[in-house]
Amino acid sequence: MSTNQPRPSKAQRREAARLKAKELREAEARRARRNTIARRSFIGGAGVAAAGGLGYLGYLAVNRNKKEFPAAGKGLATKKADQSGVPKQVLADASWTYGEGNKLDTIAASAPVLDIYFDYSCSHCAQFEGTHTQEINQLLSDKKITLALHPCKLLDQEWTSVVMNAMGVVLDEAPAQSLSFHGAAFEIFSQFIQTKNQSNMSVEGLVAAANKVNVPAEVSAKFKAAIDSNKYKNWVALGDKAFADRGLQATPSVFFKGEKVDLNKLQSSTALTELVTGTTPTAQPSQQPSQQPSQQPAEQPAEQPAEQQGAEEGTAEQG
Repeated sequence: MSTNQPRPSKAQRREAARLKAKELREAEARRARRNTIARRSFIGGAGVAAAGGLGYLGYLAVNRNKKEFPAAGKGLATKKADQSGVPKQVLADASWTYGEGNKLDTIAASAPVLDIYFDYSCSHCAQFEGTHTQEINQLLSDKKITLALHPCKLLDQEWTSVVMNAMGVVLDEAPAQSLSFHGAAFEIFSQFIQTKNQSNMSVEGLVAAANKVNVPAEVSAKFKAAIDSNKYKNWVALGDKAFADRGLQATPSVFFKGEKVDLNKLQSSTALTELVTGTTPTAQPSQQPSQQPSQQPAEQPAEQPAEQQGAEEGTAEQG
């Protein structure tokens, strides 16, 4: 019995070659993706073990060539960023300020500066915000500090970009509610950490949070378009550049009067007030441990990039 097969036509041979080439390209793409994931997993895992240092060193390696910003805590930026994709009141180093209560772009005369570097996908930042929001608001109301907020995307999580795009809309169009919305965004992430329920980590969740802090509905209605178009991507990049140039390695990083603050000394809800006023820390009642923030090593940054699958994918580890 003959086993001869009809010789493929030229068109069939060409199609077979095309399909083979496509398979090879797809295999190569999968291999490259596996290598990328493995590399990020290594950086992330090692970063956790080394208090985040290695994870950030990997980030620095590609961002340290050209430094444009002074050392952290050495004075406020003197100019606006003044570029597309950055909120109009944001300074040249991606920060924004409050010095007269919640009034954006103000400075409290003769008051020291409190600089806070943070990532909206950082669990330690969320913990810090929850612990100190009330006293920061009081210090601002009393004009005892100028608050400079410095965002970054250290953990490379998409949730940070989502929040910063919404925050950009609020800074530009509802500045009076911007400080409250900043806290509300962190509250969403705090709830996720506590419950592992990421249902509020969405455009709808941010709109609901904005409504709770009196952001006008016509402003929050613009969140989706800003997020979908990544309207404020240049702001995200600027924050990363400033963070890297300043050699910072963890979030949150806090500076007061130009000096870095040991976060282990900021565990109580009155610690910043005591720092600013120079008063002696008040002993915390031992019978009220629930009022204490969790004792996480303050020098650690928040979770490393590969350990989360992105805030929207939602597996931020507690440090």
